[in-house]
Amino acid sequence: MAQNPGRTPAEASEFDQLELPDRSARGLLRHFGPGIILMMTGIGTSHLVTAPTAGGRFAYALLWCLPVAYIFKYYGFEMAFRFTNATGKSLIEAYATARGKWPLWYVLVTTLIQCAIGQAGRLIAAAAVVYYV
Repeated sequence: MAQNPGRTPAEASEFDQLELPDRSARGLLRHFGPGIILMMTGIGTSHLVTAPTAGGRFAYALLWCLPVAYIFKYYGFEMAFRFTNATGKSLIEAYATARGKWPLWYVLVTTLIQCAIGQAGRLIAAAAVVYYV
């Protein structure tokens, strides 16, 4: 057992008992498979339709948006991850502690609007498919 001044003996023994995942192709698929499936469910209309359409219309003029969006996205996800690990509370629970609870209402209203717009888009796409078939 390696000596680490930052760990108690109980923590060190738990750490030493951890097993690394199997590095074969099947083992890696087994280890990363659920995350890949979850990631694939997040791919939606914006990735498959909107982004190529914007690329076709504006060429490289909007290329600067990608790194800016990913920078904001990264820090948002990182903040949420750290907050949840540090406090054990979800972000919705954190929003509920604000004075006036306006962040909670903001999340609720924007989620409902986003759901309505998303459903309208799906209905329009389905109607177009039915119309042209």
